[in-house]
Amino acid sequence: MQQIRLQGATARSLLAFSLFTFLAVEPAFGQAHAVRVEIPYAFTVGSKALPAGTYTFSLAVDSPAWVEVKVDAATAARARIVTRLGGPTEFQDGSLVFDKSDGTRVLSEVWIPGVDGILVHATPKGHSHDILMTSGLGSNLNLSGKAAFDRTCRKCHGPEGAGEERADKFFNTAIPRLGSADVQSKSEAELKEIITAGKRGMPPVEIDEAGFRHRLPPELVDSVIAYVRTLKR
Repeated sequence: MQQIRLQGATARSLLAFSLFTFLAVEPAFGQAHAVRVEIPYAFTVGSKALPAGTYTFSLAVDSPAWVEVKVDAATAARARIVTRLGGPTEFQDGSLVFDKSDGTRVLSEVWIPGVDGILVHATPKGHSHDILMTSGLGSNLNLSGKAAFDRTCRKCHGPEGAGEERADKFFNTAIPRLGSADVQSKSEAELKEIITAGKRGMPPVEIDEAGFRHRLPPELVDSVIAYVRTLKR
């Protein structure tokens, strides 16, 4: 049975939500489940400070009580697991959560696809969260606007953009309903800017291609916008 997620770890604000290059790898260094992520800032794992760079996170081979952080094949740091986390994993699968206070980021949660969430650090009070997250999209770029939407936007905006109450609760904000007059009144340029650059708490929409994450190519941006226009009420 999954443990109930600790209070405070669920209260995620989209304003703390950052999306960067993020890649799930299977296998990696003999691990059945791992994620490799390019982290754009310095951070701390346990008592060890690490610089910005690309790291692989996985359960330790020699002990399931530890998470290993590697650079290439070398272990950069290890973090003891405090507890396993339950909750709406479809919003978290394949992500890292950092507790941020006074400009310092400490690795708090590791969410590896196929593995329960892992808590390695809990900051009691006075902090915010930075989240690095992947949508889990595959490498097939031959997608219709609806297919691209379903595999990138639907998770938070809901089927046909009608909303997802669990996402609203999880991110502690009302995520825009895409058929609403407010969204539909936006120009093509405004919608394109939101998709490609993000706005307020929404990060830019990204896609996997040949093992690397990058922002949606122009043709898919146009296709997603065309699909969003069909959602007008």
